Amino acid sequence: MGTFFYVVLAFLIGVLVGWFLWGRLRGELDSLRGDLDRTRSERDRLRTDSDRLTGELDACGRPAPTLSAGCAKRRPHLPPEAARQNRQARRRRP
Repeated sequence: MGTFFYVVLAFLIGVLVGWFLWGRLRGELDSLRGDLDRTRSERDRLRTDSDRLTGELDACGRPAPTLSAGCAKRRPHLPPEAARQNRQARRRRP
């Protein structure tokens, strides 16, 4: 009869320890999900900045390594499609 109580006690301790560990793992998983969401939002922000800067480079008509700081001041920012149309229009002029 004493062995039965030890088995029940071991089972209850196992359930309590498992519940504690499961809660900690769930908290860690939630933390990782939050980090992943922040990383994705930062990636999207950097991608938007990259697209904007590419558009500015296209508007200036210069490759990236030779871009001067004054180029962005001389020409307004154009989206990439508008910059391409602008270049095509300049080529058609006599």
